[in-house]
Amino acid sequence: MDNADLQVISQAHRTAPLWSLFLPLIATLLLLMIASQEPDGRLHVWVLDVGQGDSIFLKTPAGHTALIDGGPGATPVLNGVGTHVPFWQHDIDLLVLTHPHQDHLMAFPDILARYHIDEVVQTEFTATSGVQAEWLRMVRGRSVPVQYARRGDVISFEGEPDVTLRVLSPITPDASYERQGGDINNTSIVLKLGFGNQSILLEGDAQQKAESDMDLHEKDQLASQILKVGHHGSNTSSSPQFLNEVKPQIAIISVGAGNKFGHPASQTLDALQRVGAKIYRTDLNGTVEVIADKEKMWVKSER
Repeated sequence: MDNADLQVISQAHRTAPLWSLFLPLIATLLLLMIASQEPDGRLHVWVLDVGQGDSIFLKTPAGHTALIDGGPGATPVLNGVGTHVPFWQHDIDLLVLTHPHQDHLMAFPDILARYHIDEVVQTEFTATSGVQAEWLRMVRGRSVPVQYARRGDVISFEGEPDVTLRVLSPITPDASYERQGGDINNTSIVLKLGFGNQSILLEGDAQQKAESDMDLHEKDQLASQILKVGHHGSNTSSSPQFLNEVKPQIAIISVGAGNKFGHPASQTLDALQRVGAKIYRTDLNGTVEVIADKEKMWVKSER
C-alpha cells in the first residue's frame, strides 16, 4: 500500500466537525422559538417594568401589536418589546402616546427608528422639550399616519372585530390644559381595551378631574375587570367614586422603586383595597402580564 492509499483511507475515516453535532439541537431550539412567537388566539398585555413611567405592550389573538407609552428611558422599553416581538419582525401596528410627559415618551423616537409604525394615536400638543420636538419631527419625517384621539373613538385591528380600544377621555384631542396652565395629565388618552366579555381600563396619568368627567359622561363604559391605575398610584387619581364605577378585580400600578414622589400613595392603595382589587406593582412584581380569552383573564408577573 503506497502513501496515496493511506491518505485516502485517512480522509475516509475523518470525523465530522464537532460543531455539526449540535446542528439538530440548534434547529430544534430555533423552531421552538419561532413557535413560541406565533399568535396563540389569546390577548396578551404586558405592563412593562420601566421604572417611574408607563409603557404597555399588547399582542392581539391574531398577532397585531401595539405599544402604549414609551416610558422614561429607551433601554427597558426596547428590551421589553424585543422580548415579545420576534427578531424577524420589523413593524408595530400601533403606537399610542397618552400624553407627552417624558416618563411616557422617552423611548418612542428609538422605537420609531427601529420599527416601521403603521399608525400613531396621540393628542395635539406643542413641543416644550427636546424629546417632544424630536418625536413630532420624526413622525412627520416618516409620514406616519396620526390619529388625534377624542372620546368616542374606537380603534380596532384588521380582521379582529372582537378586539377594540375605546377612547373614554379626553373629550377633545387638543391638549388645551397645556396652554391654560392646567395639568396636562388630565388630557391623557384613557383606553378601554375589550376582548369578548373581558376588559382592561388603561388610565394613563388621568387625574380626578378627568375621572369625574368620565364618571359623568362614560359611566356605562367604566366597569372593567382590570385597571391600570392612573398616574402611578398618585393620590391625585383613583377617586373612590371612580373606583366604585370601575370595580376592578385586579389593579396594576406602573411605578419606579424608591421614587421621589412617594408613589403609590397609601391613600390610593387603601382605596383599591376597599373595592376588593388585588394589587400588582411593577416596582415589586416586575413586568405584569395579563392573558385573556373571550371568557376569562389571568395575570402573571416576573416576581
